[in-house]
Amino acid sequence: MTFIPIPQLCSLLMLVCFCVTMDAFKAQAQSIEQCDALIRNDTLVLQNGLTTHSYHWNNGQLIPIKFANQDGTTLVFADQREPDFQIPGGSSPSARGILAKSVKRLSPLDDPYLEVKIAYNRDELNIKRVIKIYPHSRLISHHFHLRGNTDLRWGIQTIKAGSREMIEKNTEKKLEQIRIGLVPFRDPHWKVHSLKFAEATDHNNTLVQQEEYLAFLRPLGFGGNIVLASNALEDPALVVIKESPLGPSQHGYQGIDFKLDYKALQIMGLGIIPEDIRTDQWTRGYGYALGITDKALKDQLMAIRKYQKAERKLLRHRDEMVIANTWGDRSKDSRMNEQFILSEIQAAAVMGITHLQLDDGWQQGLSRNSASKAGQKWDDWAREDWQPHKKRFPNGFETIIKEANRKEVEICLWFNPSKKDHYALWERDADILIEYFQKWGIRVFKIDGVDFSGKEAEINLRKLFDKVMAATKGKVVFNMDVTAGHRMGYHYFTEYGNVFLENRYTDWTNYYPHFTLRNLWMLSAYVPPERLQIEFLNTWRNVDRYPENDVLAPANVPFDYQIATTFMSQPLAWMELSQLPEEAFSAAALIKTYKALQHDIHKGIILPIGEEPNGFAWTGFQSVKNEKEGYLLIFREHHTEQRHMVNTWLEGGKKVRLTGLLGKASSTEVITDAEGGMGFYLPDRFSFALYSYEIIE
Repeated sequence: MTFIPIPQLCSLLMLVCFCVTMDAFKAQAQSIEQCDALIRNDTLVLQNGLTTHSYHWNNGQLIPIKFANQDGTTLVFADQREPDFQIPGGSSPSARGILAKSVKRLSPLDDPYLEVKIAYNRDELNIKRVIKIYPHSRLISHHFHLRGNTDLRWGIQTIKAGSREMIEKNTEKKLEQIRIGLVPFRDPHWKVHSLKFAEATDHNNTLVQQEEYLAFLRPLGFGGNIVLASNALEDPALVVIKESPLGPSQHGYQGIDFKLDYKALQIMGLGIIPEDIRTDQWTRGYGYALGITDKALKDQLMAIRKYQKAERKLLRHRDEMVIANTWGDRSKDSRMNEQFILSEIQAAAVMGITHLQLDDGWQQGLSRNSASKAGQKWDDWAREDWQPHKKRFPNGFETIIKEANRKEVEICLWFNPSKKDHYALWERDADILIEYFQKWGIRVFKIDGVDFSGKEAEINLRKLFDKVMAATKGKVVFNMDVTAGHRMGYHYFTEYGNVFLENRYTDWTNYYPHFTLRNLWMLSAYVPPERLQIEFLNTWRNVDRYPENDVLAPANVPFDYQIATTFMSQPLAWMELSQLPEEAFSAAALIKTYKALQHDIHKGIILPIGEEPNGFAWTGFQSVKNEKEGYLLIFREHHTEQRHMVNTWLEGGKKVRLTGLLGKASSTEVITDAEGGMGFYLPDRFSFALYSYEIIE
């Protein structure tokens, strides 16, 4: 596989044509009945209708043997005796491993999966592996729990660069570190591509970075949450997702997530240190999902996305929204009161906004971010702090909920769980959210201020979310804020909702439409964009704060275009709607049409096409519904050409019917070039076109 860094992803599309594999869309043919885990002699077989993963049972300490997909793709591992999960030191298992399996659901609203539990012990330390097998995914996930007593110790010091000694001395120190996964190689000629992600978006504006490594004699440690690996002498490629927070946000992080040498790829870091282990309850650590695909990048990305979509079902009535939040205009909570929210509801109804989120300031206990001098809360809150502010909302929420229901606008809330004693008050906080759901029907909560300060904090936060999900039967959506601090990233806690990605403000000139489009475009190759909240702002504000000759300044970009940049995500109107000028409300027709298409677009597998957005590119997205149908969203930034070839994930030489839906899209029929490219016409700079497509030949 030839792998090109993200800035040149468009060039890769010119080299690799996209032929959607049939098994990626045989959803109806795959079912939970085909998921199974069984032991034959000393071999554990994990399987669904798409793939089979075989391990030596080894008394519960699994040793990889072979992965084989239904389409014939097979990866046979080197014959060796090392279990994939390994704790340094200690004895061999002192009791026979136990296997149990059952069909589970995330919630009554979500699809079933097979859960497999494998338990064994080493002296007084109990080890439990939990495996999830989804019917429609070629990736199978493993994560780990520990319980009991242990005198084992493993280091948490940061791993530094390798030894510079002469090779004959071979004095490199071995660090004591837990390995949670192992892929043993039969030959040394493996190349891996590691994807590193960044959160804390108040400080970061490049959220994905790639690094490429070749296997070598000495082990190489590196970071990242996704690895794509291939070998010139092997048919398949390997895909691994480490399901953990990002880098330094991990508990007990040693500076690496993977090790690579001639012999194996190792997945490192459990997220548990010995002090976290209890005798009376399981401590959950990190895990991973892995599987094999064809070598083409498109097949690897499709496998990642099918797995991610299986983790939490995307439901129209639960997950889709065009949400507004007033904080983006930097008034903080100075306007927050009943009358203001009533005016926001009215403006939202006119604009076509489906959800209105009351950010920080609706509650009685004002936070340190409040515009009021009385604000001081952040880490520690009392129950009464989470009642509607008595002066700002003298009628509680009764008046605004009644009006919102009448206008068909759903009210949502900001919430900051109490961090005191590592979220020791998680159950009380869960009860507060459940009460708002039961009393007012509020079910979308923006979760802010999260700090993974230790394992106990992570455990208690998971308990909080699990309790709310159970009490509401899966109807709640949590907007997980990743704008600052050490939080959950993009590959952890993904079952609870979506990601509030960025705070961008024209007040500080850190908002440019191509910035947010670029972050969405880069993430969309590896993270479902329909689970990201992406902003558009009131760009009539702060025009004078941008350079007068700045052609990319928000005021120079049409409002409709800015809204369209969020279509592949969950659009977020980051503004006070009632303060918009009258001309802004002409976008209501665009939003209304989009809402009718939103869920169908998001049901597809959305991947980036064209060039990386930089303000002067032709760029976009493709939503692949099946092997013949989907959507194309094309953007012409401040580019000089009115006509341009845009590389897509379609096969070359296909006749395609394009139906124009929004923007400057005209219905037509075209034939893709040899690399799957298509010519598009957009007459104006900063214009866009949304099409549905159908392959007709």
